[in-house]
Amino acid sequence: MTSNPFTFGNPIRDPAKFFGRREELRQVVNRLRSSAHESTSIVGERRIGKTSLLKHLENSMVAQSLGLPPEQFCMVYMDFQGLTDITPPRFWQRVLQKLERAICKPELAVEIKELRSRDAFDLFDLEDLFTMITDEQLTPVLLLDEFEYVTQNPNFGSDFFGGLRALAIHQNLPLITATRRELIDLCHSEELKGSPFFNIFANIVLRPFNPEDVHALLEGNLAGTGISFKPAESDLVLKLGGGYPFFTQMAAFFMFEAKTGRLEKEALLQQVCRQFDEQSDAHYAYMWGHTSESEKITLLADMALTRQKAGAKSLPTLANLAGMHQRAHLDVPELVKRGLLVENRSDGTYRLLSPSLERWIAHEILAPPGEEEEQNSVSDWLAAGGRDNLEPVKGFLPKFKKKYWPMLSGFAKDITLELISNLTIDLMTRGMF
Repeated sequence: MTSNPFTFGNPIRDPAKFFGRREELRQVVNRLRSSAHESTSIVGERRIGKTSLLKHLENSMVAQSLGLPPEQFCMVYMDFQGLTDITPPRFWQRVLQKLERAICKPELAVEIKELRSRDAFDLFDLEDLFTMITDEQLTPVLLLDEFEYVTQNPNFGSDFFGGLRALAIHQNLPLITATRRELIDLCHSEELKGSPFFNIFANIVLRPFNPEDVHALLEGNLAGTGISFKPAESDLVLKLGGGYPFFTQMAAFFMFEAKTGRLEKEALLQQVCRQFDEQSDAHYAYMWGHTSESEKITLLADMALTRQKAGAKSLPTLANLAGMHQRAHLDVPELVKRGLLVENRSDGTYRLLSPSLERWIAHEILAPPGEEEEQNSVSDWLAAGGRDNLEPVKGFLPKFKKKYWPMLSGFAKDITLELISNLTIDLMTRGMF
C-alpha cells in the first residue's frame, strides 16, 4: 500500500517535505549573517507553520545550505508550549542543556556543563560564557517556539528581558522567536511593554501560501506515489485550504485517501469536502473564539457582500466593507495577516479563507430550525437596546442565535432588509446550514 505523503497536526521535520517560505527564510538568514547577528520575531496564526520553519532552521544540513554552517552557527531549538510555571533559572538551565548538546566544539561543551553544575549563576556568568563562545568564532542562535509562554509569564520581569537583550546585542546571541501575535502585544504588564528588549526584533509575518507554493507542495509530495491529482482535484484542495499550510495539507490528505479508495468524480469530491469539514470544525471554533467581535462583524460583512448581485457597490473591497462596518479598515489587515481573509490583489477584493469556514460560521450564527426566538423576544430586545438600525430586519433576527444579535447591530445604520435576508436565504439554499 502507498503511504499517504500528506500530513497535518505535526510540524514538518523532513526538509524534503518543506515547501514555500523562501522570502521569510531569506530575511531570517540575512539578519543572522549580518555583522550584528540580528534577531527576528516570527509571527503567525496557530498552525500556520511557525514550528515547521524553526525546525527547518534547526536542521544542520538545511542551515548549511542556507549559509549558516554548523562550525559558525549553533542552532538551539526550544519549545515553551504549556510551560506556565517556568522561571528564569529553569529557562537558562534548559538553554544551556540544549546548547551543550548542540555545540560543535567539545571544549566549549565542557565550559557549558561546568556552568550548569553550579547551584546558581547570574548574568555576568552568562556574559563570560557567551564571550568565550564568540571568541571561538561561533554564534549560538536560540530558536524560541511559543515564546508568549515567557513574555506573558509574571515570573519574567524587566530585569530578565533586559539581560536577555544585553546578551543578544553585546554577546553574540541572536534570538528567533515564534508567537501568535507580535511580542509587544503579548506582555504580562504595561511596564514590560516599555522594555527596550522588543526593539531588537524585526517582525516577519507568516501568511498563507500563494497558489504556486500550494501546487509545488502537492506535486512534491505526490512524486513517487504513482498517484496524481486532476486539475479539478488540485483546485478543490486549493479552495478548501485557502493556501493555509495546515488546512491545505488536510485537504490534500483526504484527497489522497479518496483517490486510493478509487472514488471518482462527484463522489470523490463530496467525500473530501465532508471529511475536511468534519476535521476542520474544531480548528475554526478556536480561530473564531480568538477573533474580536469587530473582526467577526467584518467577516460577516464580507460574506454578505459576496452574496449580493454583482456590481461595484457589492464587491467585497475595503471601501465597501468599511461602508458596512466602520472598523473594517482596521480589521481587514489583521484578518489578512492571520489568514482568515485572503486578498485578491488583481481587483482589491477579499474573501474568507475557505468555503468550509463560511459554512462553519453559518452554522455558528444561525439558529437551528425549531430553536428560533419568538418575535416578541426580538421586539423586547430591540426596545431595551435602542437598536433602531435593526428595526427593518427584525423579522429575520430569529433566524440568528440571540447571542449574535448585538453583532448584527454593529453594521452601519443603513444596513438593508435585502442584505440580511439575502445572507440567510443564500446560506440555507446552498445547504450551508
